[in-house]
Amino acid sequence: MLKTVDLFAGAGGLSLGFHRTGKVQIVAAAEINRNASKTYMKNFQKNNGGPIELIENIVGYDFRSLIGKHESIDLVIGGPPCQGFSNANRQKNHVISMNNILVKEYFRAIKELHPRAFVMENVSMLQSDTHRFYDSSIDHDEVVRYGIKMRPDKIKIADTDVAAIATGLLDIVKSEAAIKENILPKKLFSKLNVLYKNRNNPRRLPRFIEVNKTAITNLIATTLENDITEYNRVRLQIIHTVLASEKYHAEDCEDALASLVSLQKTLRSAQEIYDNKLIHTFEQQTDGTIVANVQSYSVIEYVDAILGTSYKQVGATVNALWFGVPQDRKRYITMGVRADVLGARDLCMLEEPDTYEMITVEDAIFDLKGYPASEEKSSAPIDISAPDMPISEYAKKMRDSEQLHNHIVTASTPEAIRRFKAIPEGKNFHSLSKELTTTYSKPDRTQNTIYLRVNRKAPSGTVVNVRKSMWIHPELHRAISVREAARLQSFPDSFVFYGTKDSQYQQVGNAVPPLLAQAIANHIIAYI
Repeated sequence: MLKTVDLFAGAGGLSLGFHRTGKVQIVAAAEINRNASKTYMKNFQKNNGGPIELIENIVGYDFRSLIGKHESIDLVIGGPPCQGFSNANRQKNHVISMNNILVKEYFRAIKELHPRAFVMENVSMLQSDTHRFYDSSIDHDEVVRYGIKMRPDKIKIADTDVAAIATGLLDIVKSEAAIKENILPKKLFSKLNVLYKNRNNPRRLPRFIEVNKTAITNLIATTLENDITEYNRVRLQIIHTVLASEKYHAEDCEDALASLVSLQKTLRSAQEIYDNKLIHTFEQQTDGTIVANVQSYSVIEYVDAILGTSYKQVGATVNALWFGVPQDRKRYITMGVRADVLGARDLCMLEEPDTYEMITVEDAIFDLKGYPASEEKSSAPIDISAPDMPISEYAKKMRDSEQLHNHIVTASTPEAIRRFKAIPEGKNFHSLSKELTTTYSKPDRTQNTIYLRVNRKAPSGTVVNVRKSMWIHPELHRAISVREAARLQSFPDSFVFYGTKDSQYQQVGNAVPPLLAQAIANHIIAYI
């Protein structure tokens, strides 16, 4: 059996595909999310053939300890979060993501474990020069030692209007101590930020005020008792007065709220630069914007430098459709095989088969439509031992249990149901009449995946968190259930998801489709 470590395992889609080859034993899995790790361990521990070590956080983890326990590791698999790559010159809610460290940790694992092969999923940025790492004091010496070429870049942390609202903002961001003097508590900022975002939304704003008014006023009152800057004090007092009044009028505190939120976003962006130990200088440009001058370097150059000539690598985009998944899901896959294992052979990437069956949404989920989906997470599993609906060949493969778990849906408001009924199959939010979109401040900018009634006669699009996207059943006027989303991902019915309802949806959406994972596994195992 090939001893395998799954990093960023999630619920276990990649592990399940490798496990199904019958040639793999998972010895360790890393997953920091508690709900996902619970799902993973409950599904794999019972039939893995040996204990699985759960690594909650790989940052700083001693991967060599696994060799001490298992003599050697044959495979490392996993998909580091792709949002971790920094895209220089592009403003984001978070200018830096700690997740880019996770990509480096993945390759540190390869270096320390020296497996016979590795597979990395959904990190197409490896081939892109746009997505780069920023130079930091954490690994500056290593980057220099490997001779990785760096280039100057800028991270915008404050637009002209933000820089104008606070006198001496440049001096503040230049001092980490000054940032901490000016920054508001995270919980208060979060509430104020949502309040500001909803200021022009006639549906969400009253609801948010009703639920959060007391909490925000209490948080502001507590903050005002502390030693805070005059800038923050004046604006918080205005917001507190308006919130505490009998009826909230957004326009009465809009200026104070806008300037406070804008300043806090800038301070948090600057704080991220310090937290991530970026080597930087702050500068105010001629147009008034404030930027951090940094150095960046190519992700792929970093990876090549770390691995050197030890591994031969190939990468390409593959589609889950090719391997029997009822979903048009394209993912970039990188494979590496140790040079001494590969020998003189060429390493080739998984390719599209000459012929393959196209599995549709109808094939995947229509045998379930007669079973009522519950809005309660705690609902009991449903007996499906005696089906009264026609079953496709694909559904027969998925039905490896006489009980249907996770057939739960998000609760829908009457307004949402009216929208469901008005959307034809294959259409989305943009097919609605104006009177059904009035609660959206900018309906024309809504993504095409929102309120999508999936087409039964075609594969689905890429499954993400279908609760947040409000995907609709092709025939029924309700959301797609967790189990139906799992079917679209090719998880069998015996695979049970745990955690909150939203977490279950998210776990399904984040996963690698097991049938795609199995095809990847068979391909890489043939080399080793």
